[in-house]
Amino acid sequence: MRFLTLLNTADSEDPIGFVREIIENFKDPEIWATIGKNILFALIFIIAGYILTKVMNRLIDNFFKYKSKSRLKGSDKRNQTLINVLQNGATIFIWFFVIVGVLELFSIPVATLLAGAGVVGLAIGFGAQSLVKDMITGFFIILENQFDKGDFVRVNTSGTTVAEGEVLSLGLRSSRIQGYEGELYMIPNGTINEVINFSRYNSISYLDMNFSIQEDLDKVEETMNKYFESHWREEEVLVEQPAILGVQDIQQGEATIRVMLTTQPMEHFGATRRMRRRLKQYLESQGVFVSVPTMDINDFDQNDAGE
Repeated sequence: MRFLTLLNTADSEDPIGFVREIIENFKDPEIWATIGKNILFALIFIIAGYILTKVMNRLIDNFFKYKSKSRLKGSDKRNQTLINVLQNGATIFIWFFVIVGVLELFSIPVATLLAGAGVVGLAIGFGAQSLVKDMITGFFIILENQFDKGDFVRVNTSGTTVAEGEVLSLGLRSSRIQGYEGELYMIPNGTINEVINFSRYNSISYLDMNFSIQEDLDKVEETMNKYFESHWREEEVLVEQPAILGVQDIQQGEATIRVMLTTQPMEHFGATRRMRRRLKQYLESQGVFVSVPTMDINDFDQNDAGE
């Protein structure tokens, strides 16, 4: 633009003449026509960038919806994580070129700005090594599919647990994890040394129930097995019929029978509590009662008499 050229070639020794020349140039209709044209093209660029962003986001969504219907659909949580990362990347990429195009329209030296930004970035880079480390680590977390949004994980740093809970979001720089009591952990990816993911495979829990050693333990196990054969599907999170492992321990007049439950990932806590209640009610209806700890008073009386 001629106006910017005038600013660059202005004579600083004659400011009054410089101002007059600017005023004269503003009276030129060609300048206003050029400014109006550039503003119009800038608006077109911005609208095109907005539309293109929406289109790319929709294409990414449709791609993963189509993929979810194929044999290579993969994990839904994995797909959602990739959708978020790809959409964010596409948005940044598109708007970068829109901004560059708008600056070029107004004859702003983008190359000079980028060169200056590169020098500043180099200086900042020495003090931002941790940021680069966070982004590289985040990239490999996504690439290696270590965890996805919605997974339940435990994150360790140098052997120390720093967070445990559900992954709310996963980005290149940081991850957000919500703990048991609603606490929110925002963890830079560069500090993540070890990840334990509890959401990839089925969970296993052990249900221990105590019975008096006076009970017929074979009958107790047979009654329990009969219940599992008929009713285990009532617990929707169970993936297979519970397995009776047998007598786990005998002490203080009680025999402990252990049952193994296999559930969907991270559903074993609630399933174990519900199964304990249902199993107790069923056994009582069959005349089998869970034992109550007892104490032999005679032993104490004999010890007191001896003293």
